[in-house]
Amino acid sequence: MATRPVTHCGVVRSEHCDHMGRMNVMWYVGKFDEASWQLFASVGLSRSRMQKENRGVAGVKQHIEYKRELRAGDVVTVRSAVAWCEAIVLSPPGARRRAYTGLFS
Repeated sequence: MATRPVTHCGVVRSEHCDHMGRMNVMWYVGKFDEASWQLFASVGLSRSRMQKENRGVAGVKQHIEYKRELRAGDVVTVRSAVAWCEAIVLSPPGARRRAYTGLFS
């Protein structure tokens, strides 16, 4: 398999770590979320294109496997690729509203 492109580069900051000194799960997910948007853009699904064409994408399933702990100061690189793709169209059963404003979301 060809080398996957780099879709995120960053560093673990001390505020990303839990009380045991390891990067907290929510920050792993955030880094993978940023990598997902880089991957989408690399295959032509940029925010501006999706907005222009009134389309969207969602990463509804991700598999994250933790091999080693990350700690403050560690440099992180995420490499991503599209494993498979299929078209899905969903119509939600009801409207969602933002809790504080009452606006549809």
